[in-house]
Amino acid sequence: MNYLFRKMQVEDIDSLWTLFQGIKAEKIDMSFTEMMAKDELLSFINNPSKLTYVATLKENPHHILCIVKGQREMADKKRHAVFLSAATHPQVRGSGLAAKLTNYALEEMKDEGVTIARVYVYSNNKASINAVKKLDFIHAGTVLRHHKDMLTGEYIDDLIYHKILD
Repeated sequence: MNYLFRKMQVEDIDSLWTLFQGIKAEKIDMSFTEMMAKDELLSFINNPSKLTYVATLKENPHHILCIVKGQREMADKKRHAVFLSAATHPQVRGSGLAAKLTNYALEEMKDEGVTIARVYVYSNNKASINAVKKLDFIHAGTVLRHHKDMLTGEYIDDLIYHKILD
């Protein structure tokens, strides 16, 4: 497939909102599902503290298949570090698209002065754990019993990974 990787644009908001609502309906526990209004997505655009990139098919450039966002503080002593979030459309999960977009986004972020990326992954999210390992992120720590899964009664740990970019 011919994918297009680029920074998020205003024209992407409707498609991203639809993607996030679908993820919410799947009951996937992630930060993008906590958004309450479509207008919140405006803060992702041209924002140096929210470096946001999307993947589309070249022939359908505003149907978002994947998103990677790097959140960072803008103080001089902290702007070098980002916390990554990603989401992928169900139609392309398992295709490697998220990894390709993440690599693209990390290169772009590096040009923005980012030298380290961090990812927090719930211990029951095997697909994301495998993905960050394939991207050469290193396990840096664990927050034990981060929260309890009310459906299963099991405690979920928060696994912390990082990757040095320079």
